[in-house]
Amino acid sequence: MDYSRIFITGATGRVGGALIKQLRGKCEIVAASQRAMQTTKDVEWIEFSFENEDSFDAALRGVDAIFLMRPPQITKPEIFRPFLNAAKARGIKRVVVLSVLGAADNSFLPHHKLEKLVQEMGFAWTMIRPSDFMQNLETVHRNDILERREISVPAGDGKSSFIDVDDIAKCIEVALCDDVHIGEGFDLTGPQALSLFEVADKLSVAAGKAINYRPAPIIGFIWRKVQSGYPFPLALVMTALYSVQRFGKAATITRKVKELTGNDPATLDDYLQRTKYLWTK
Repeated sequence: MDYSRIFITGATGRVGGALIKQLRGKCEIVAASQRAMQTTKDVEWIEFSFENEDSFDAALRGVDAIFLMRPPQITKPEIFRPFLNAAKARGIKRVVVLSVLGAADNSFLPHHKLEKLVQEMGFAWTMIRPSDFMQNLETVHRNDILERREISVPAGDGKSSFIDVDDIAKCIEVALCDDVHIGEGFDLTGPQALSLFEVADKLSVAAGKAINYRPAPIIGFIWRKVQSGYPFPLALVMTALYSVQRFGKAATITRKVKELTGNDPATLDDYLQRTKYLWTK
């Protein structure tokens, strides 16, 4: 089935933005934002919050499928229940969830709890479980890279199969527009498993200057994040995600991107070449 009107949560984020670019001209797009934004001819922007039930009507009007993404600051799955109840009341059945690699078996992660909630509520679901985003380098880590020439997180020397968000968006499009994938979960990865030492080496080449990776102690990382304004639960979730890599659980490489899209996923070298301007400032 082709869905004609899709509601995209997290639309101002990396994956949401890539998905809008991927879907433009193919269907009606309703995009969620926490602030008022100008609607364009092909994207209807809606001011929306999972914690504001008054925003649900405009967001869900005429929608037949939802791309559901957990905002980083929300760690309790029950916060999503009123929104999902509102979707069910309007007859919306199709939900594609952005989760994370390893969430199916890791009950500590809030992504796991959100998956279970969507499944238990009886939606026609598909779970998208990508590995670490290459784009985290330009968002989460860019200030440290530019100002201190380093990356410092508690990932140890573990490896991760970093993926480009454009590849994730291509897979989400396939999942949204093809009912054959209902009830399936896809572990999406890039083509290589790299440690952050190796990532820093590649960054150094792209930037034309030395970038170092400094493994951070877990307690010190949590303390630093809280001191810089992160809520404690969010700091814990971030630490848990880096710990997946630290303990060798993020190095999985799958062929799901190729199977879903017909194309090989981008390499980190592809991404760094494309974004070279970000690292040479």
